[in-house]
Amino acid sequence: MNPSDFAAARGIADAVFYEGYLLYPYTATAPKNKLRWQFGVIVPVAHEAAGTGEHGHQQTDVLFESAGDPRIEVLFRFLQVESRTVEARTGETFAPVATLTVDGVHYFTFDESIEREVGASFVPGGAPQAEFPICFEGDRQIELLRDAAGRLAGRIVRQRWPLAGRLCIAVRPLERAGMSEGVRVSRLRVRVENTSEVVPPPERGVVMRTAFVSAHTLIGIGPGAFWSPIDPPDPLLAAAAKSVNEHTWPVLVGDPKADDQRAALVLSSPIVLADFPQIAQNTRADAFDGTEIDELLNLSVLSLSDAERAEARATDPRARAIVDRAEAFGAADVARTHAEFTPSAPRSIEIGGIPVAKGSSVRLVPKRRADAWDMFLAGKLATVQAIHQDLEAKLYVAVTVDDDPATEYHQWYGRSFFFEPDEVEPVGAPG
Repeated sequence: MNPSDFAAARGIADAVFYEGYLLYPYTATAPKNKLRWQFGVIVPVAHEAAGTGEHGHQQTDVLFESAGDPRIEVLFRFLQVESRTVEARTGETFAPVATLTVDGVHYFTFDESIEREVGASFVPGGAPQAEFPICFEGDRQIELLRDAAGRLAGRIVRQRWPLAGRLCIAVRPLERAGMSEGVRVSRLRVRVENTSEVVPPPERGVVMRTAFVSAHTLIGIGPGAFWSPIDPPDPLLAAAAKSVNEHTWPVLVGDPKADDQRAALVLSSPIVLADFPQIAQNTRADAFDGTEIDELLNLSVLSLSDAERAEARATDPRARAIVDRAEAFGAADVARTHAEFTPSAPRSIEIGGIPVAKGSSVRLVPKRRADAWDMFLAGKLATVQAIHQDLEAKLYVAVTVDDDPATEYHQWYGRSFFFEPDEVEPVGAPG
């Protein structure tokens, strides 16, 4: 593949971009929207050094294999905060205000954002590491607000501050041999640092103006493939354990049916995801929450009062789009959200040639480090409660742990632990 082709990853990456950007009811005055920018925040290193608890860098480690010298493409993406200040006219001067109404139209002081991307191409054969600058100039724009008679009532001042940083790429071959003859396994490290100046005062909302927000990285390779950081093959477990991922979580992107442990694309996300994440096919637009359902979201927006909808529209252009879309959501859209149903899961499956169904006794052998519970449940005996199937037709075995004192209650209200079929070993037939 062409490593610069990130089309397969952009859908999920865009969801990461705007995860939590605004929270329902999408209004500037809602308390939950007073403290923003929670995911993937990289502050200036000078702000980190002041002991603020914020981080001035993000680092991704991932293992890859290649038969020769591959080309590695890196695309660092983030939101740049842009201040939007509403100023009311007072005589011949302007003064900042929280809100201003002109001919029934509301204008709010509220920060916006600009999407930013920094691309880099790197061939390890030339040098073991390379550094690329991150640089965006500041800007200030003024939008005049006039009433129907043409009188100047106020203005909107939008300002962006300069951003600076560096993107560092380094490759280190592992000392061990490759997974197969002639194939070399190496560790790729992508580190981003924010060297921008801190905007005073040192309040978090102000500091965000020179931060990299919702920061994430897309990484492609060709020829070659990345190994799953979550579920590497056994020979690479020790090497994978030495990877140092800081303030980010790399996962594979692509088609798991082709290979469920390797891919040519990686998304390094500030949000914990599983390998091969996808956006539901029936989802048609951004909602600032990648786990939302279109129908539920739109019903929630329609429950807002007229005043709340008007405020949401005035808060942010993206919030306005959500409200407009909800109001236009019709019968055909409802039918679309219900167009695909997951077929019923089978009543039993075969594991190691042995049928497993409700009532079967199994031993738990977690493999994917997907949950902290795995280390406590490994080796435990459990009873199968059901076989389930997800939206991607993937099968899971739902179990309760035999020596858990609360098992009776879990069975009563339907709580189970879920494991993939290769993470359980049959030890008894269904009762």
